[in-house]
Amino acid sequence: MQVPTPPRLLPRIPPFVRLLFSATLLAAIAYLASTWSDPATTSPGTPPVEPTVVVPTVDLAVLEQALDGTREQRLLLEPEPLRYLLQLAIDVGPTVAAALGIPAEPVPPATLRTDMAHWRGRWIWYEGELVDLAGPREGHPIAGYSIYEVTIRLADGGHAMAAFSIPPDGAIRKGSWIRIEGYLLKLRDTNYPLDIREAPLLVGRAIQRDYEDWAPVRELDPALLAKVDDTSWWPQDTMWHTLEEDQTEPLWHLAAFARDTADQRTFAEWRRIGLLNAAEFFEPFKDHEVVRGTPLRIIGTLIQRTTVAAPANPAGIKFWTVAWLQVREYGGAMVPIWVPKRVGELPMQAQLEVRGYYYRRFAYEAQNGQRHFVPLFVAADLDQYELATDPAMRQVGMVLGGILTGLMLLFWWGSRRAARESVEHQRQMDDRRRRRRNRQATAAAPDSPPA
Repeated sequence: MQVPTPPRLLPRIPPFVRLLFSATLLAAIAYLASTWSDPATTSPGTPPVEPTVVVPTVDLAVLEQALDGTREQRLLLEPEPLRYLLQLAIDVGPTVAAALGIPAEPVPPATLRTDMAHWRGRWIWYEGELVDLAGPREGHPIAGYSIYEVTIRLADGGHAMAAFSIPPDGAIRKGSWIRIEGYLLKLRDTNYPLDIREAPLLVGRAIQRDYEDWAPVRELDPALLAKVDDTSWWPQDTMWHTLEEDQTEPLWHLAAFARDTADQRTFAEWRRIGLLNAAEFFEPFKDHEVVRGTPLRIIGTLIQRTTVAAPANPAGIKFWTVAWLQVREYGGAMVPIWVPKRVGELPMQAQLEVRGYYYRRFAYEAQNGQRHFVPLFVAADLDQYELATDPAMRQVGMVLGGILTGLMLLFWWGSRRAARESVEHQRQMDDRRRRRRNRQATAAAPDSPPA
């Protein structure tokens, strides 16, 4: 009897199908490798020294000594809470002010008057015309400092006042447009030299000259950007200036341009602009051949981010965000990005694609003590990286996906066919074994007795 042929564990696949499957698999691997990168493979960078922000805590019990419920109380200036806030405010710079929650716009005095319990001790600001400046006078709690007092007229005709410690710039005089900021102490009244009622009194570090707001900046001024000097490597020179130290007209101009023209280039147009990479950018950057204001895309991993309250400026910038990106294409270097706004929440290690403009060379000291100089960029925002696939590559991917799907269906059909053959083969073997047992049982049985 002919023994049935046992089924194959795998379906019989013609050689050309196996070759087609191997080629498709290799093409799919190459396609994925060309359109996907793992952030974890980024070479280790050298992070900068992360700034330490110490936020002062206001003792509201001391401020309760400042009374402003009646005109008689508002005419008096209690020395103890004033001295307390002068000492507390002396170390409040832009970074600390941002951490204290300085508002983006001045708080209307009417709002303060309705809820002083909420606003007393908060760091706020106003801008207006200087109408009175007094000082220096003694009584400052810190040796070497004196007390100055200023009164400004707000745009709506009201008044605000401030006490501060740093002597004002010589260019500031009556009629100047200035900015005051500090802790809100109380509402203040005066009889002389001005008759003022319920003006907010701030206690801060210094007053700042303010500027007339610019119109939207739609074109770059090369002559203005040419004033930036980043040729010296010596510490304390321009190349080492941080954001707080580099509040100058060229920076404001470039930041306003980035912000005001952010909607002029589409996403597709930005994708045609070059990427920051060491192969094409390092030597021109090193040799000062890169034109300031050159647009570039910077793709990297967000390592650090800090928000700074902007000092007075004509570009209308209220906050700055300082971001450090680790850029793999630039040798894993840490690249700083300055953004003229408070950037929304972004997780650390987020992959970003920043559309920036080259500003200048930047020197910094890393956490390991080494000194580096890298390109510094100004951008309108920090955008998360979105993988864009070319239409032709999408078509290739669809074709490869169709082929892989067909091969998977072929294997599924072959496996199902092999399973059916296996079941049939097992049934035939069971029948064969049963017939063999029947024959053996018949042959072994004794002959029947005669009748």
